[in-house]
Amino acid sequence: MANNIGTGYKRVGGKRMWNADSYQTGAMVVQNWTSPSSSSWQLFDRKMDSIGGKDVVKAIMVQICILSQRATDKELRDMVNAARQHVNPGTHIYIVGQPVYNAGHECFIAGNGGAAWTDMKAQELANDPTINENMSYLGKFILDNDAGEVSDGCHASSPKGEDVLGEQAKAFFGG
Repeated sequence: MANNIGTGYKRVGGKRMWNADSYQTGAMVVQNWTSPSSSSWQLFDRKMDSIGGKDVVKAIMVQICILSQRATDKELRDMVNAARQHVNPGTHIYIVGQPVYNAGHECFIAGNGGAAWTDMKAQELANDPTINENMSYLGKFILDNDAGEVSDGCHASSPKGEDVLGEQAKAFFGG
């Protein structure tokens, strides 16, 4: 879903966040990001290198994306700690949950209440003084399934839903 945000962000003219070009993180959930040596982090490092490396990137967005069994608090912390190992000290982490949906719609992949749970956990982590060094909650991404912004019950439709997420990211980042 972060891929949907990055794709939409580029399409709507966002300039501050890196785009999703050649950064295929689809189907990756928290458990793919808990080990600093995982293939997910290797993909992250390649993307980071392609845009100029750690010295260019001053902030990253980490998204809590889950399957219906969710993630443990330890796995969430491990994911954040792994992120810190792939950026320079002092790099800011914006943490977010996966998009939430209009009333009455749930993502079947995340399970009933799963999307809202990821947003709640992002806020909890951002407010936890034991882990929140240089980390803040970015905001809530929202998709409206009834307006055609969701393609498969969970992911943003292209281009409409991606563009909605991209505009929200622009608002969060200020451009």
